[in-house]
Amino acid sequence: MIIKNKKILVTGGAGFIGSHICERLLKEGAEVVVLDDFSTGKIDNLKKIKSLIKIIRGDILDDKAVKKATNGCDAIIHQAFPYGKSGMGLDNQYVRAGTEGTFNILREAVKSGVKKFIFASTASVYGIVPKYPPIDEKYRTKSFLLYGSTKLCGENFCSTISDLYGLDTTVLRYFYVYGPRYSVFDHSAMVNFINLALRGKPILIYGKGDQLRDYTYIEDVVEATILALKNESTKEKIYNISSGFNTSISDLAATIVRLTNSKSEIKAASHTQYRYIDYCRIPIGITSKKDNQWIDERNYIADISLAKKELGYFPKISLEDGILKTVNWMSKKI
Repeated sequence: MIIKNKKILVTGGAGFIGSHICERLLKEGAEVVVLDDFSTGKIDNLKKIKSLIKIIRGDILDDKAVKKATNGCDAIIHQAFPYGKSGMGLDNQYVRAGTEGTFNILREAVKSGVKKFIFASTASVYGIVPKYPPIDEKYRTKSFLLYGSTKLCGENFCSTISDLYGLDTTVLRYFYVYGPRYSVFDHSAMVNFINLALRGKPILIYGKGDQLRDYTYIEDVVEATILALKNESTKEKIYNISSGFNTSISDLAATIVRLTNSKSEIKAASHTQYRYIDYCRIPIGITSKKDNQWIDERNYIADISLAKKELGYFPKISLEDGILKTVNWMSKKI
């Protein structure tokens, strides 16, 4: 679809990814509406553009707020989720936000005559992945996190509502997004390592450090999202969105130390230093166990050939350039 002069709603528009998307939409000439409850989103993320957009403070679980936000919109980019707050426990999983909230947005999209719906999903839907990446979109979905399960539920809602009511829905599965405005420094190895390197503190590696990750800089994620929005032939399609290259955890740490000229020592974690992996508060049981300590051996590498072919998506930001951009932003926050 043509974006210029279109009214586009970004749910979670005050968040990390959503705020960057809003800025890009304005550059494309769109009329931008943001729906955000500001539980994790920040008005500061929108400070450069808040006078140019319409901001509705509300919850996607609130029918009235959703109806108000979707009214008259041509497209919706659904980013809302309390990013960085869920783990592996049974509490604070925000299942209602991920399922009922997504359904609420889709329902009002149909009622309001929205033409295009972009759903932000995640690599987490793939669950425990094999040791022979990359993963394409046909790989089985079985998330080991409730967060991924809610996203998978949202994907299914998109498909069903598209079939029943004709809404043009597109699902984007983002892989390890990072960059300025990333709000939870200990949520990602990438951002956590930068934080430690800038402080000169030891960087601990769990397991062998040969786990592979596919880190995607925010500019590339925004570009992919805009390309999907513009494309007229993506109805009910699912796309992996990533950087197109990968790095091991050990190499990532070494690269960050080098680029920051840090004195941080990269160390193998001892059992007494072992901490909960990623953003969980209990050990993650992935593929190996030693002395009752789980080691995270996931290899999350995306096959993005479908996005290249159908969306014309070609990531532009190298790992080193992305790290330097993120370091520049984080150094002002520490």
